[in-house]
Amino acid sequence: MEACFIACVALACCQATVPAESESAFAKLDEAVAGHMKLLGARAATLAVSRNGEILHSKGFGSQDQFGKKPCQPGALMRVASVSKPVTAAAVREAVFSGKLSFDDKAFVILGLKAPKNAKVDPELDKITIKQLLDHKAGWDRGAGFDPMFAVPRIKSELKLARAVNPGDVVRFMHTQPLDFEPGTKAVYSNFGYCVLGRVLEKKMGKSFGGCLDELVVGPFAIRDIKLGSDTVSKRDSREVEYPPEARQFSIELMDANGGMVASAPALCVFMRHFMLNGEKRVSGGRLDWTAFGSLPGSTAMARQLPGGLDVAVLFNARREKSIDQDNAALKKAVELALAKP
Repeated sequence: MEACFIACVALACCQATVPAESESAFAKLDEAVAGHMKLLGARAATLAVSRNGEILHSKGFGSQDQFGKKPCQPGALMRVASVSKPVTAAAVREAVFSGKLSFDDKAFVILGLKAPKNAKVDPELDKITIKQLLDHKAGWDRGAGFDPMFAVPRIKSELKLARAVNPGDVVRFMHTQPLDFEPGTKAVYSNFGYCVLGRVLEKKMGKSFGGCLDELVVGPFAIRDIKLGSDTVSKRDSREVEYPPEARQFSIELMDANGGMVASAPALCVFMRHFMLNGEKRVSGGRLDWTAFGSLPGSTAMARQLPGGLDVAVLFNARREKSIDQDNAALKKAVELALAKP
């Protein structure tokens, strides 16, 4: 996890067809993205800027492959890590609005899990609501305990699995683990909470999580190029970039609802046209100020809804393991400075 992917970033760039004035208008933004790409040591980056769903600027930087033979296209797909969570939140909210779920529904009651004989189940678990999961208030604190999404060896051992761990296995394992705090009493960021939301959607809709996304978000809002990632290279979309070796240290498929999606930067802008980055429907004319970061070994993503009405998505196929928060803050600042009016 501590490995750093160092690569030459002086590679070819490809730019999509955009309004004529954008090349000069967004030159500073291009420079900011190229600079952050160099900072991270990324081989590939993509950028998209939109207003009201119209793409104003879209660009690819570097190379999609490790040999520098395939210039990165503006619509290249990359892992977006936790920028997946707004999409999952949008799917859950759409399920609520269509009557398939209620914010007050109890997640573990819906799942109906049966604990092994003699296993202890925290009595607070059945009180966790859909809204608490959305708001990171369900009772798990990875700082006080651990993050089960990155505890695969332990889960596989304790569940005595002879196959790869899947998201349902993680939920079964956590079903017999004590909560870290009483649900609803505070907010603590939780990857696992969004894993649970994915399983609830599957249970209520009777289909895979990917199928739920297609039915609730991707299809109705014509958002192409947001989909679930794959651990198997041969199963990936041909437009998906290659990743550094450290990206193989975890299962992207296991992360599905909390961090397992791949997307293009323009597709994220389309998503932001319809939804805020907490998953709520976007209200016409409202002033937004939302930022979502995504970070996994080999991936950095930022989606930004600016008060002035611009939406920005930036993706990289690298991250620096020892300065994640600082690098994210630097990226946000660089993008905002580049877009600031003189």
